[in-house]
Amino acid sequence: HTLCPLRHILIVLTRQLNTTMSDDENEPTTVKLRANDSERDFEISFKAAKESGFIMNLLDATPNDGSTAIELQRVEEATLEKVVEFLIHHMEDPMIEIPTPLEGSTFEEIVTQEWYRRFMKELENPMVFDLLTAANYMQIKPLLELACLTVTFELTGKNAEEIRDILNLPMLTPEEEATARQEHRWIFESPGE
Repeated sequence: HTLCPLRHILIVLTRQLNTTMSDDENEPTTVKLRANDSERDFEISFKAAKESGFIMNLLDATPNDGSTAIELQRVEEATLEKVVEFLIHHMEDPMIEIPTPLEGSTFEEIVTQEWYRRFMKELENPMVFDLLTAANYMQIKPLLELACLTVTFELTGKNAEEIRDILNLPMLTPEEEATARQEHRWIFESPGE
């Protein structure tokens, strides 16, 4: 029984230590983000910004009190606006993780939350690809997975010409196609060959 009071003291001290460590006085309450093509700052809560590995790494390396905008060299304003919209909503209503392997054969079966389905479905293809690139650059895993899933279903069932149009790929010259077929035979092989 003599260990019980000591154990109780250790539990109380551990709770106090954990509380002190999580209430970091150096953390800003907001973070300002700026796109590469704009002087407009997007202000989001620090909690929402934590979803971005890039922002967190940058803040760890160079402390910021929230007054200086973080410039995102690879993200344009229209894209950043959608990224911020995603981050704010994700903070309030986190997206259910996309399972792997996929548990469904349609986007709607896999993404069950209406807001996230609508968010992606309302975007034109160029913005989906811009979001995918921004999510990758900013290391925002849920947005990257959502954008990749959207692209996957957009390309599913399409022939080579349709995929080329969707991805805005240039036509190959006959020489380039011959080289590609030689260097990447596995792409052109039929299953079971």
